[in-house]
Amino acid sequence: MKHVYTSRYISSTALLLGTSLAFPLSATAEPLKAPTLVITASPLARTTSELAQPVTIINKDEISRSGASTLGQLLGDKPGVSQSSFARGASRPVIRGLDNSRVRIQENGLGAHDVSAISEDHGVPLDPSTAERVEIIRGPAALRYGSEAIGGLVSVINNRIPDKAPEGGFAAELETNTTTVDSGLLGKGAVDIGEGPFVFHVDAFARAADDYSTPQGTQANSAAEANGMSLGASYLLPNGHIGAAVTQYDSDYRVPGAGAAASGLAIDLEQTRYTATAQFDDLDGFITGVRGDIGYSDYTHDEVSRIAGTIGSRFDNEEWESRIEVLHRPIGAVEGAWGLQTSNRELSATGEGGELIAPSSRDSFAAFLFEEWKVNPALRLQVSGRIEQVELEGLGTTPPTLEGVTLPGQELADFGSRRALDFTPVSGAAGLIYNLTDDLSVALNTQYVERAPDLLELFAKGPHEATETFEVGDPRLGKESAKSVDLSLRREAGDLTFEANLFYTAFSDFIFKSETGFVCGEEFDTCGIDGAPGVEDELTQIAYRQSDADFKGLELAANWSAFDLADGRVGFDGRFDFVRAKLDAGGNVPRIPPLRYGAGIYFENDNLFSRVSFLRAEEQDDVATNESRTNGFTDLRAEASYTFFLPQSDREIEFGLVGTNLLDDDIRNHVSFKKLEVLEPGASALFFIRAKL
Repeated sequence: MKHVYTSRYISSTALLLGTSLAFPLSATAEPLKAPTLVITASPLARTTSELAQPVTIINKDEISRSGASTLGQLLGDKPGVSQSSFARGASRPVIRGLDNSRVRIQENGLGAHDVSAISEDHGVPLDPSTAERVEIIRGPAALRYGSEAIGGLVSVINNRIPDKAPEGGFAAELETNTTTVDSGLLGKGAVDIGEGPFVFHVDAFARAADDYSTPQGTQANSAAEANGMSLGASYLLPNGHIGAAVTQYDSDYRVPGAGAAASGLAIDLEQTRYTATAQFDDLDGFITGVRGDIGYSDYTHDEVSRIAGTIGSRFDNEEWESRIEVLHRPIGAVEGAWGLQTSNRELSATGEGGELIAPSSRDSFAAFLFEEWKVNPALRLQVSGRIEQVELEGLGTTPPTLEGVTLPGQELADFGSRRALDFTPVSGAAGLIYNLTDDLSVALNTQYVERAPDLLELFAKGPHEATETFEVGDPRLGKESAKSVDLSLRREAGDLTFEANLFYTAFSDFIFKSETGFVCGEEFDTCGIDGAPGVEDELTQIAYRQSDADFKGLELAANWSAFDLADGRVGFDGRFDFVRAKLDAGGNVPRIPPLRYGAGIYFENDNLFSRVSFLRAEEQDDVATNESRTNGFTDLRAEASYTFFLPQSDREIEFGLVGTNLLDDDIRNHVSFKKLEVLEPGASALFFIRAKL
């Protein structure tokens, strides 16, 4: 079996038009096509039916129809996935109730290298419009990519470093869309040139949107704009390629909410990213494939008050990351890969951001392996393991207590002391995949995963105006560990496809943000003291705590291509997801998504795809201490797209119209810190045109 990297040599049709293995795992049904190979979950070329972990794939057609401006918006209605939805320019995916430093976001195998995991108001410098497809691993993905993926992984895949020549030496794609809810506009294009051995790629996008409308009026200070460009080149080899790319991303988005709108709070973000890849397949000898990736990113963002014309905070993040993975020749019925990964991060902040966290650093080195034993034609055993060495350094403080009479604003011991901390997370997994029939399989995946605390969890020490919180980390935090079990039943061929996932995760020393019940001004001595100077700012005090916790849930999805009608096919799809999370010390884990379910009916033929569907989120009243309940909502959606195939060529033009929240329902996202004062957008229509040349 070739290394998974060779899967990228599969025809562009398989990559660009291949659908999710169970549209079941998408809120949008897709035409039934051949299974797609998964790049992220395994170093071997495997489909989702051949993997122990549950994986969702979002293809390029669905990305276009979504009109999403952030990864959270793109993925937030997929089974097991929600979004933080803090601002139009800042919304991270939340997987099975886990977010921030437990969900890794990456592009072509290397991390996003941003500060979005530090706070929900920080954006991810990856625009969905630049993706060829997105793969989501639900559940721990730490074994191949690092302990920050203890809750899941979102992998953006594109061809910014080309790995093949375009057919005929030239390929281009243009797309534009507009949305009514915010007068939004997007324009993007990509070109690949070269017949080999040199191939060049360029892509660019620009988007802008005004304050969006809600059922209760315009959401003040919710406008956003972003633009980016990438240049890449590769030298193609008979059995691989060597290439590099440079990418620039800029975003300027407003932060909604009463306090933020009053000051005109906005975040001005930019990142320059350099990446290089070398890949060699079909090698002679014991090592049959090698891939190496290296990347450097320089990221900065300013938190700006547009009313006062001042910069409140500036965050800077410089980060290196490198990976090498080698595929070995099968040993009997066993094949697999080994790898090494290193990273270095330097985080600093000034202004109010400097009060939140002082200059900090993180260094890591890891070794990992993945092996698969094909026991017989119907049974596979997959095992993997990882060991990391993580070093973190920053300015720590002893946190306040919630017990006794000690108030959170009193004198804190060790404030300002420099801490250097070492952790050695060790993780392992074993999974079985059994084919009950040719198109029906059952998978059992068990994992033990450890994670080192993140920089903010250890070293936070002050106010954060954008989230209106006063955060206090704890340098005494230990490693977080999780024992996880996934049981899956899948059918991915024929007129009826479905997937059912039952999961349970037991966390030891789970790190979480706990609302202390106090408010603060800008300094510690204002916290929890009535009448203290500055306390009128009413920043909610957040303390990082550890407690054992249990997560359990169920994800169901199905698609039935029911019957022929005219020259097409009518089908039905449905989905359901639920997660429950409790702390062993008592109470619920904060900000857990509510139970959701939905269904749709669609019609498709060679040119037309149309669908009407709904997604229902129930009331969430299983809340944590000091957390409020959230009402349910129904999101009704209708869409239609038509593709013209130009005669005697492979060129095509697609037109589409998509309506969302057609009931104009009040949608409040329970996961969002801004849910009480920020509504999600009201009824909207998206119109898009996409051309492949």
